[in-house]
Amino acid sequence: MHRIEARQIYMTRSGGATSSYPETVVVQAYEPRGRTVEVTGVYGTSSGRFMIPASYFHETATTKAGRRRITGYYMTGTLDD
Repeated sequence: MHRIEARQIYMTRSGGATSSYPETVVVQAYEPRGRTVEVTGVYGTSSGRFMIPASYFHETATTKAGRRRITGYYMTGTLDD
């Protein structure tokens, strides 16, 4: 898994395994090798804090084999200061 840090922005594709969570989130806290990531939902009605499994978070929208990710979050940016 890639490095997850606070202030990173992640997005998921709708209709996947993460559909019970907001589609776009900002990382609030993550402990190295932790099992969950604390995030805040943005861009929609889900604006609270959530704990999401760390295994859902990926660096890119494609797998190492080049296939499009169907489930999980992929990183799209970092909040500006």
